[in-house]
Amino acid sequence: MSKEEKTARLPHLQATSLLAAIVDSSDDAIVSKTLEGIITSWNKSAQRLLGYSPEEAIGQHITLIIPPDRISEEATILERIKRGERVEHFETVRRRKDGSSIHISLTISPVKDASGRIIGASKVARDITERLTLETERQKFVTLADRCTEFIGMCDMEYKPFYVNEAALSVVGLASLEDVRSVQVADFFFPEDREFLANEFFPKILRDGKGETEIRFRHFKTGAPIWMIYNVFVINDSDGGPIALGTFSQNITARKQAELAVRDSEARIRTLSAGLEKEILARTAELREVSARLLQIQDSERRHIARELHDAAGQTLTALSIHLSRIAQRAKPSAPELVPELEESQGLARQLSQEIRTASYLLHPPLLDESGVSAALRWYAEGVTKRSGLDIELDIPEEFERLDDDLSLVIFRLIQECLTNVLRHSESKIAVIRLARNAESVTVEVEDHGRGIPAERLAAIESHGAGVGIQGMRERVRHFAGDIKIESSGRGTKISATLPIPRKSLASDEPAKLQKRAGL
Repeated sequence: MSKEEKTARLPHLQATSLLAAIVDSSDDAIVSKTLEGIITSWNKSAQRLLGYSPEEAIGQHITLIIPPDRISEEATILERIKRGERVEHFETVRRRKDGSSIHISLTISPVKDASGRIIGASKVARDITERLTLETERQKFVTLADRCTEFIGMCDMEYKPFYVNEAALSVVGLASLEDVRSVQVADFFFPEDREFLANEFFPKILRDGKGETEIRFRHFKTGAPIWMIYNVFVINDSDGGPIALGTFSQNITARKQAELAVRDSEARIRTLSAGLEKEILARTAELREVSARLLQIQDSERRHIARELHDAAGQTLTALSIHLSRIAQRAKPSAPELVPELEESQGLARQLSQEIRTASYLLHPPLLDESGVSAALRWYAEGVTKRSGLDIELDIPEEFERLDDDLSLVIFRLIQECLTNVLRHSESKIAVIRLARNAESVTVEVEDHGRGIPAERLAAIESHGAGVGIQGMRERVRHFAGDIKIESSGRGTKISATLPIPRKSLASDEPAKLQKRAGL
């Protein structure tokens, strides 16, 4: 060959070498074969994917990698190639050198010679095992979530919903996931609530990783309000970056309707009783009875909700965690790359289970019924300290004897509301709780070292004109014929309450006292 001919062929040789390098470095398996099915080329990714080296594969029939029950596919594909057709994204199963199976997606194109005659086929194969596994696991999660009776949903970081369970569809009046995906998260709420969500609530979620609020959802068909405890948490990827938001929310419409009914009742009483002292006394007594009943209903509902959270949602999440653990164990030998994600999912399930357990215990601590108010307060104070960093000093005598269950509940709720106010308003780093009793009464004190209550607001609270939480405490104390006192200055606030011990509680102490005297 002359020097001129070699020079003329140089670009062609360079292009051919470049093409061969591209094929050999591709992440996808690239294989070519004749129309008779004889393998003519085999790149490195084909070796990695299927186990055969080029020397072992080239010259062999393509059925080398086709399971016996898939042989008919090859004949169909070759017929289409001979007609000049291209086969795209054909999902099938192929056999590795070690005999194991692999799920792949094939794209097959005819190969033509210089005259345009079809002389073979080129296959590009991609491993889709991980994708199919993830789809299977996702379907398992969807099945489990759809059986849950609480509102479960997820949206992307652009607040575009991509999943809600069947219970959620029913709550808001949507027919299908397609309906959900056609709206934004904001569309689930009333227009007047959206500013709070966009400017306060969701920024807090992104900052803290989780949070909850009571807010109205909107029924898409009727427009009716649906009051929910809207619990939202951030879903992170394996690198810890946020990829979605999830919600596990609870319908509290019935409770809100009861509260609204009480408020309406109070308003009617105030209007009707104006100027009629006798009527005022009668209606006030009625209101106190309603208020006492509401507190009883509220406590009963808290106990019920706590039980439902612990027994239903808690057990479901425990089952989910166990299921994920089993999947992770099965995945270790065959798909180890999935194990970190499965273990992270286990962690999320355990975290959510712990949060539900904490919420359940805060609604109604089991220790209150099992061991009395002293043990319940120690548990609650320890939890508040862990969650908020508030330093709580408990001053409860070791010999403090167990009280009547109803009185114990009043004391616990009183202290719970006081600590809530300390955390929300006082900016104090320390709170002191004192509990004492004599033969006839129990004294409760909660003191902080915060900024105190402004004089005007304290006057309004004392005149019963402000302070919903304080009003609730007054009602509980009044129901037990007790007394509550609020003292505040720039150095802090102290709330004191004295509650008579009911006769039945005094009587129930006698056996314990007799046993103690007898050394039992």
